[in-house]
Amino acid sequence: MQKDFWRDLFRPENKKTGNNILLALLIGVLLLVLGKTFFPTEEKAEEINTEQKTAAVQNLSEQGMEGRMAEILSKIQGAGQVDVMLTFRISTESVLAQEEKTEESRSQENGKTNENLQKETTVVMTEDGNGKTSPVILTEHSPQVEGVVIVAEGGDNAVVCNALSNAAQALLDVPAHKIAILKMK
Repeated sequence: MQKDFWRDLFRPENKKTGNNILLALLIGVLLLVLGKTFFPTEEKAEEINTEQKTAAVQNLSEQGMEGRMAEILSKIQGAGQVDVMLTFRISTESVLAQEEKTEESRSQENGKTNENLQKETTVVMTEDGNGKTSPVILTEHSPQVEGVVIVAEGGDNAVVCNALSNAAQALLDVPAHKIAILKMK
């Protein structure tokens, strides 16, 4: 029965119906092939992915700062094991290159002059060899440390506390009153 259907479909009497079905199939295949060109969805996913990667790198760099600082401070004589927690006023910040377009228009109505000024700012993007785009970064500012908590085994010794405080001040450019040194239990 199936063979009869297809055979009847392409008979001279049903030529218009057969041609319409073939045309619909060709249009469907064409839309599938060219769909990515007309409806790009990868760019939005790539932008979101880039933002997520940037946030993850910032988080890792901040945690890396804590880990590296704990490693260094634990080498101070009498400090023993050390844990460090940093709080940040501002995390890593990137300044992106931007292009600014300004349009000025003037019109006169009933003897009055109206002036309109429109500004449009867009981020400058660059494309690598693989076809991926990324924003052009002009400068990157390091995170600004707000406070430091140091928990050390030798935190009950005044000499060790002074050495830990001095080291934290030198490493992070943080005043002494924003550094807390506590004894580890």
